[in-house]
Amino acid sequence: MLLSSFFMGNAVATITGARSFLDPLAALLCVAAIELAVRVRRPLLQRRGDPLGLQLLDMTRIGFSYGLLLEGFKLL
Repeated sequence: MLLSSFFMGNAVATITGARSFLDPLAALLCVAAIELAVRVRRPLLQRRGDPLGLQLLDMTRIGFSYGLLLEGFKLL
């Protein structure tokens, strides 16, 4: 999950970098997706039992953020 979300973040940054007119919209959608994942995380923290859903959500969020960040550093 971590690797696939990393590749997804990397692909989003590469595609929007190639088509430079989509940068603000892509940034807004990426921030909205990460913020939604943070807000979905709170009820999962309070739930008892198997934390697999929480761990998958965290891995997806971290991998996507890391992919975007790494692609941003490549452009500098």
